[in-house]
Amino acid sequence: MLFKVLAAALLFTPLVQAQDRIRVSPSSPGLASWPVHLAAKEGFFSREGLSSEIIVMRTNTGIAALVTGAIDFTTAGGSALRAAVNGAPLKMILNITKKADLWIVGQKNLQRVEDLRGKMIGVGGNWGTQFYQVLEALKPSGVDKDVQLVSTGDVANGFLTLQQGSMPAVALTPPYSILAKRMGYRDLIKTSDVIPVSPTTGLVTTKEKLEKEAPKIRRAIRAVFRAVEFARTRKSDTVQFIMKQYKMDKDVSEAVYDAIMETLNPTLSLTDAEVQVELNRIAEQTKSKITMKPAELADFSMTRQVAQELGR
Repeated sequence: MLFKVLAAALLFTPLVQAQDRIRVSPSSPGLASWPVHLAAKEGFFSREGLSSEIIVMRTNTGIAALVTGAIDFTTAGGSALRAAVNGAPLKMILNITKKADLWIVGQKNLQRVEDLRGKMIGVGGNWGTQFYQVLEALKPSGVDKDVQLVSTGDVANGFLTLQQGSMPAVALTPPYSILAKRMGYRDLIKTSDVIPVSPTTGLVTTKEKLEKEAPKIRRAIRAVFRAVEFARTRKSDTVQFIMKQYKMDKDVSEAVYDAIMETLNPTLSLTDAEVQVELNRIAEQTKSKITMKPAELADFSMTRQVAQELGR
């Protein structure tokens, strides 16, 4: 009798399926990679049968970990494209921010961009995407040749150096850019006003994983899509997520929400022409000739397929 009861219980009890593990590496604790964090917090990865581990690594470390197979994705899209141009077997498969999401914020005594001449600017990473964005944003004013860019490691440290007064200006992403401006620091440049297309943040994986683990990658893409749709349609819930994730007041979190929505790429993919803009930028910055085509560095076919499946 006991055997029959146990057998019946096993028959009608849903089996808990083992989940595939994925490791994703944002390059900073900032909100640039917010859909990845949101997908983890709201269980979108889990619903796709994925056990997600989000590991913040500095840009170069994250790219190296991706190449060696220690992680599955980096979100440092711009730097990963530069690495791919130099031979790393990487491809961008999803793009989160089509616009530059960086603000150059200065000490309270700085009134205008020209006041940065001869001064240091703290930038996250080490001669990665943010370094080049800052120089490109300063170019119209002619200040790009008269500043010294110094690595702060990441944007969180950059915000700290601004508060400590050890840097005249720093480059920040949300939420730190919002917090700095609320504290009275000078908003000198909004880089998206100067740089029209800059695919800085997304999902980048290796060519090998793209070939051998396509179903898992597709599920990861679907989870990020669902997180983006959640954020776009449920502002109050997303503001609550920002408040909890970064321990910020509601009014600041609402301002952060507006900032990330402004730089969000709604399709999560890029055209070949948009990828080519970034390739041309890399060629100009590195003073080199790049013969690679967009298709060699990016493959948004899965992202477009998922978008179609979800009716986006």
